[in-house]
Amino acid sequence: MGFVRKTPAGTFRACWRDPAGGQKSKSFRTKREASAFLAEVEGSLNRGTYVNPHAGRTRLGDFAQQWLATRSVEARTTERTVSMLRTHVLPKWGDWPLGKVDFMSVQEWVTGLGRDLAPATVAKCYQLLSIILKTAVQARLIATNPAEGVRLPRDRSRYVKPVTISREDFFGRLLPAVPPRHRGIVSAAAGAGLRWGECAGLTWSSVDLDRGSLSVVQVAEETHGGIVLRPYPKSRAGVRTVPLPGFLLVVLRELHVAADDPDPRTLVFRDRVGRPLRRSNFRRRIWLPSLVRAGLLGQVVNSGPHRYRAAWPDREGVEWSAEFTTEREAVACVAARAAGGMRFHDLRHAYATWLVTDGVPINLVQRVMGHEQASTTLNRYTHTPDDYAARVLAAFDGSAASLLPLAEESASESVLDEDEEGL
Repeated sequence: MGFVRKTPAGTFRACWRDPAGGQKSKSFRTKREASAFLAEVEGSLNRGTYVNPHAGRTRLGDFAQQWLATRSVEARTTERTVSMLRTHVLPKWGDWPLGKVDFMSVQEWVTGLGRDLAPATVAKCYQLLSIILKTAVQARLIATNPAEGVRLPRDRSRYVKPVTISREDFFGRLLPAVPPRHRGIVSAAAGAGLRWGECAGLTWSSVDLDRGSLSVVQVAEETHGGIVLRPYPKSRAGVRTVPLPGFLLVVLRELHVAADDPDPRTLVFRDRVGRPLRRSNFRRRIWLPSLVRAGLLGQVVNSGPHRYRAAWPDREGVEWSAEFTTEREAVACVAARAAGGMRFHDLRHAYATWLVTDGVPINLVQRVMGHEQASTTLNRYTHTPDDYAARVLAAFDGSAASLLPLAEESASESVLDEDEEGL
């Protein structure tokens, strides 16, 4: 049982014992304040929600380092977390005592970030701070999470129509524009719905050319220290077998012949010296120039002998142009400066959309996509095709045609009606 006593200095000290039996105390100016505080402490002790009022003195930066050391996550996730802490979270909160962090300060910080950063980045920074504070609550260092209920900037990018590609444009424009040695990995994303890491980590032991299928059991993960081959995919459902469509099977057989009967552990898609492909290099050197050559990003036009005009939009929608003496220079310029365009991952979106549009049951699409839930497949990876209006009308007209009377019957009925009127 706690008690309040008057000190020689004229203040009043509330005294109590914590759950471990240690003697604790805190001084107040008046006896009423000390008694009210003691009642609150005893209530929290009875409810099992007691928090040492001095524990909140721990600096958030020190606790964040302790929190990092207890996490067991992938190397790439740790790199992103450390980068975000160093860049956005600790410069503001590192020296703050946990007990001094309050709701309005967090809201002001989030609002300030929203002026300079994209809404998605602001949300990730906020979520990181909130997780750390929630862990501090669980560690009984603070009573509540002051970040709960903070309003985030609206992410309007969710309302932007995703970049999709039809099968006609994929086979007729994009694939021919990709350098031949890299058409395999592009075909694997569009023909099997593989993620980048699943493509980059695919070995010949996982490809069955006789049965026409491949197994996803390993992924390549990029870190600052290099590329790590992780012997398991993103989730349990990510371990799957995917049937190979004809065009992808042909490409893989050509790669297998070119590799001269490779070792089963050899990567299917690799750089010129046999190392795993790095996503950033592939995007800059292969993917974006291929989009430009296919006419899917900016524009390059031959305007005369040794003259090529390059045109591209920036992030503000402003159109820019320049002239070059070679097509290669023009393509490189547009690839480096143009905003927007398809991502490599959009081929996975296209794969799911093509299957659903062709009537493949969603549970089967979910299976080959490697999703835990069908709702993920429907909500995130299927998009409205450009010819959706024609498809809707064709489906309606096709079903209604069998219910409508034939034209000849309608004509004969009209004749009978005229005869009846004559009678």
